This record gives sequence, structure tokens and C-alpha cells, in this order.
Amino acid sequence: MTAPTDTFIDNFVGGAQRTQEAVTSALTDAVRTWTDAFSGIAGGQPTLPDAQIVVDRWFEVAQTVLDTQKAFAKTVVGAGTQAAEVVTEQATKAAETVRTQTENVVGQATKAADAVGEQAASTARAARNATAKKS
Repeated sequence: MTAPTDTFIDNFVGGAQRTQEAVTSALTDAVRTWTDAFSGIAGGQPTLPDAQIVVDRWFEVAQTVLDTQKAFAKTVVGAGTQAAEVVTEQATKAAETVRTQTENVVGQATKAADAVGEQAASTARAARNATAKKS
């Protein structure tokens, strides 16, 4: 695995763990509030929880879950962006390497072609000179 992949997986697992912890904590707090509200029943003093408190706690739990999911989503997107940047950088380096190697091969082929051309011209001159001496 590459480093960006490891980072992405680590961020993903960390985000999932933080989400689970936040949801567990929020639900525990909500249950504790509801339990406290109903605890008077066991003591002989029947009380019902205040509807406003129940609504507030429920939305606090929901908000905690949403906030954690938002943070997790940002972590995943950030890791994906980082991975894309690394891949782009690696692709750019690879393209530069291919371009450089291509230029080297073309340069060597040009030199070889020039040398062959010079050899052919030399041979042609020698043949022309030999033909001219015979005449």
C-alpha cells in the first residue's frame, strides 16, 4: 500500500471510531436524562419528564450525530483530495521522465542517422571519385 492509501484508511477508521464514540456518548447522556426524569417514580413521587427537556435532548443527540458525520465526511474528502494530489504529482513526474527519455532517444537516433548519412555521403563521394578517375 502507498502512504496516501494508508493515510486514507487511518482517517476513515479514526472517523468511524469518533462517530461511534460521539453517538454512544450522546445516547448515554439522553438515556441518563430520561432515567433521571423517571427516577422519581421509583421513589414514590411520580413525575414525568418535561417535554421541552425531552425534545432538547433528542435534538442534541441528533445534532451530535450530524456534527460527527460532517467531520467524518470532511476527513474522507480531505484524504481523497490528498490522495488525488499525490497521484497527480506522481503522474506529472512520470510524464516528465517519459518526455526526458523520449528526447534522449530521439537525440541518439538523430546522431545515429547523421552518422549514417555522413557515411553514405562519404561512400558516394568515394564512388564518384573512383568513377571520375576511370573516365
